[in-house]
Amino acid sequence: MTDVLDAPDTGLRGSPDPGTPAKRPLAIGAAVAGVAAAGAVLLGCLTVALLGWFASDAGGHGNTRDAIRVGTDGWLLGHGAHLHLVTGPADATITAVPLGLTLLCGYVAHRFGRWAAVTSTVDDTRTLGLGALVMAGVYALVALVSAVLAATATAEPSLLGSFVGAFLVALVGGGTGLLRGSGDVLDWRSRLPDPVRAVASGAVATCLLLVAAASVLLTVALLLDLGAAANVLSRLHADVSGGLLYTGLVAAVAPNAVLLTGSYLLGPGFAVGTGTLVSPAAVTLGPVPAFPLLAALPDSGTPAAWLGALVAVPFVAAALGAALMLRRHPVLTYEAGAVRSLGSGLAGGLLVTLLVWVAGGSVGPGRMTEVGAGVLDTLVSATVAMGVGALVGGVVATWWARRR
Repeated sequence: MTDVLDAPDTGLRGSPDPGTPAKRPLAIGAAVAGVAAAGAVLLGCLTVALLGWFASDAGGHGNTRDAIRVGTDGWLLGHGAHLHLVTGPADATITAVPLGLTLLCGYVAHRFGRWAAVTSTVDDTRTLGLGALVMAGVYALVALVSAVLAATATAEPSLLGSFVGAFLVALVGGGTGLLRGSGDVLDWRSRLPDPVRAVASGAVATCLLLVAAASVLLTVALLLDLGAAANVLSRLHADVSGGLLYTGLVAAVAPNAVLLTGSYLLGPGFAVGTGTLVSPAAVTLGPVPAFPLLAALPDSGTPAAWLGALVAVPFVAAALGAALMLRRHPVLTYEAGAVRSLGSGLAGGLLVTLLVWVAGGSVGPGRMTEVGAGVLDTLVSATVAMGVGALVGGVVATWWARRR
């Protein structure tokens, strides 16, 4: 009787509901995500370029194709593609990356990567890695085709830079999205040793704290010289549409300005043209372009003595970053706390140096071919200040944890 009453085992226990549609392979979802992520931001750049063309002179100069090429070139610049410009006898190569646009591209790729992981089948880490490569490859292929179509005799984007830059942006943005979307399937965080996670989190916290301090300093400097920024806009005779376009351009390069302000806090400073220097110890400037953000630059000469105290900001940021790291990943021995803190400070210094290096580049011909900070000087200052600061903050945080 028991055999009759018990339900027969059909071997389907734990299988998905027959009414639930089967998910697509991750490679297909990643390919669709790559095309969608690239096309979404590219379409936005083309729309802004067309609207700006019509609003500025009612389409009196150039044609629709010129506006589309400008939008495409701007999108490619956001991925690190160098743009070679030829205007008559003069030529220039723009290498500076508008990091605001880069962040937007990475965020969109992250969201589409997460969508691909949620709506597709994720079996293991190998499948996840393959999906990230597929998404990055398709995204980079769209950038390469766009660079070929946008190339002219007067404006030619770098084909290799377009492909490699777009591949890296999609690999980082889309790859993190795939990891986040597959969190319920693959517990990848548990596979990382705790010291590695601790050092990585401390480095990111240190970097974010320095960026926050640099943002505050840049905002204060702009507010103090708000009249100069307004004068720049008035001399450009920008109407409402032109003001909106300048606002978008300022937003695109605002992260670059913040990171260069971070190099100012570190001590070495940065250059705004060949033979110039902006640092807490000395300011040497020449003629600069009429751009609102440049109104925050200090006057040439020797800065006030109290500005030298700003070089302590990276030290404090590293100490706070190490304390936050040890609060999340606590240890009770001074040796472990010191090692983790020192590692997070050095890693944070390397991360800051990389970001400061990316923030610079050439923005025009002549003296404007050199804008940014020296990589070696920034690396030495960042690793020393952040390493020592993190070590001190880690030892203090460990003492506090042992005391409690």
